[in-house]
Amino acid sequence: MAVIGGNAIEHGKAYAGMVSSLQLTNAVSKLNKGTVGIEYGKGLVTDGEDGAKLPESGSTAAQFVGVNKYELNRARQTGEVGAPAKRDMTLVTAGEIWVKTLDTVAKDAPVYLRVGATGTGDFSGIVGTGATLGVLIPNAKFTSGGGAGALVKISLNIGG
Repeated sequence: MAVIGGNAIEHGKAYAGMVSSLQLTNAVSKLNKGTVGIEYGKGLVTDGEDGAKLPESGSTAAQFVGVNKYELNRARQTGEVGAPAKRDMTLVTAGEIWVKTLDTVAKDAPVYLRVGATGTGDFSGIVGTGATLGVLIPNAKFTSGGGAGALVKISLNIGG
């Protein structure tokens, strides 16, 4: 019997937090010590020796520890998207990964991690101010361009 309606056969080209290719990638394991899950594709900062969390006002580029990697091999609760609270997660520290951009960005532009109240943990091509403040991530650049809210690729090389 043929499948009738309701099934999409074309999926999006990428997901936030998805490694973009088979290029060499480095990843580290960190603990989400918080009480809520952290979405895939978010940029995170250190939370003690073994943890990572969303940035907050006052977070610095030196505290940036990587991007939350989308993993298909993790057990999840129904409806859960991202790294669950009190569980480990994998962060990409070097390589190319898909992320959501908060504004229009161009290929090869520098990468800013949003630490202000609006779009915390997402990425931008401009520094912003106040609630839209971002910190420049050294050794990172956009490797594809796109409009506000689009999925784009960034290349990281921050170590572990």
